[in-house]
Amino acid sequence: MSQNLSKRNTTKVSLSSVHESWDAKLAIDGIRTQTDYKLCSHTALGSSKAWFQVDLKDYYSLKSVKIYYRSETLWPPYRFRQFYLDVSNSSANVSSTLLRTPCYQDETPELEIPPALIDIPCRHTARYVIVETTYEASEDEEGDGAVLEICEIEVYGILFS
Repeated sequence: MSQNLSKRNTTKVSLSSVHESWDAKLAIDGIRTQTDYKLCSHTALGSSKAWFQVDLKDYYSLKSVKIYYRSETLWPPYRFRQFYLDVSNSSANVSSTLLRTPCYQDETPELEIPPALIDIPCRHTARYVIVETTYEASEDEEGDGAVLEICEIEVYGILFS
């Protein structure tokens, strides 16, 4: 039976960079109902690429990945456009998208608002689950670069045998 691998004690999460104190661990704290910015992981502003990585520490047969974005009324999920979800046997900081297996690429057009929760089928065997973006939202008037905000991530699967 499939389990939420993000909640295992051995699972490690990391970000390409951290904005203020909103580190990657906030995305696996189990809080899914209140998704405001204080409870979410957040990459630093001003980068050309932003990623979030789940290191399962072993190889798993994956089933799906659920990603929860901020659901604040005054802050729609416009930064949640154009991201991609890959799996890999190598870490995000040493692998490029060319060396990964793609599971999903968001194609929400500019100015449309994607859903704040997305459930992605991802039936592959891998150690790493990587959410990455190079998208710079036009709503960010200050030119904040690629920003990734994840309030909760759940990776479902079973140990590969």
